[in-house]
Amino acid sequence: MSAAIQLVNHPEPLEKRVEKPHNTPLFEMPHDQRLRQALGHIAALQAELQTLREELARAERTILQKEALLRNAMIREQELRAEMFKD
Repeated sequence: MSAAIQLVNHPEPLEKRVEKPHNTPLFEMPHDQRLRQALGHIAALQAELQTLREELARAERTILQKEALLRNAMIREQELRAEMFKD
């Protein structure tokens, strides 16, 4: 049986998407700026989590479809073999 590999385009890693402060140590930033930055990180992580959940759901549906096709093919093969040896 041949296997097909489907490449999935993953979004950029989180480290590249989230803006980092300009080499300012975290403890030197004002509290509200740290809070905004943390909220930005949280929002980015939530979006990435949602994307991953959607990809997982699609993959699970694909697997279920392929399992059903495989079962049907196996049943059909058994029917054909039984028909072939019946004659």
